[in-house]
Amino acid sequence: MQNHKISFIKQHDSMQCGIACLVMICNYYRHTYTIENISRICYATTSGVSLLSIQDAAQKLGFRTKSAKLSIEHLDSQHKPCILHWNQNHFVVLYKIRRGKTFYIADPGKGKIRYTKEEFRRHWISTTSQGEEKGVAMFLEPTPEFGRLEGEEAEGIHSFRFLLGYVNQYRRYFVQIALGLLVGSLLQLILPFLTQAIVDLGIKHQDIKLILGTRY
Repeated sequence: MQNHKISFIKQHDSMQCGIACLVMICNYYRHTYTIENISRICYATTSGVSLLSIQDAAQKLGFRTKSAKLSIEHLDSQHKPCILHWNQNHFVVLYKIRRGKTFYIADPGKGKIRYTKEEFRRHWISTTSQGEEKGVAMFLEPTPEFGRLEGEEAEGIHSFRFLLGYVNQYRRYFVQIALGLLVGSLLQLILPFLTQAIVDLGIKHQDIKLILGTRY
């Protein structure tokens, strides 16, 4: 059993809560990462990161992951620390449950907080299945691969994939820009020929106004 402690990491903005949670768990297992490191491999949109993005990044870092909907009672018996989907719009780290009554949370937006069972239930429970209240959690277990991706390597790896994700997020705007550039290039290509044709036509008909563009 691990006897390490969770070191609190504060998110830089509201979109980084999931990344900050992953950093806290990495540091718990004695491998130091930063939000900047993990941001390189954890794809975030303008609304933040999804549980799937966090899970994908955790696996790249060398974790074995499992996400599930479960009850508070089942959560008590699971491996910790784990990442919880909180208030249906946020992520926090659950690092300890004491006697099934006190829940210890590291919230990247607020700090370390203790909750009673009822307080915890209000924040975490998101659905009811077959009469049982459940919330979403992601469990992480380090494999022998964990820790091999550190420092500068963590910053550089998968950068191309990150770029593709960014392009995909704003693909509508990139398409508009590409079409605009294409139309502009075609106009630049056609304009000299069009100008020459007008001049030739004006000379042929001895129409100086057509050549100067003042006919109309």
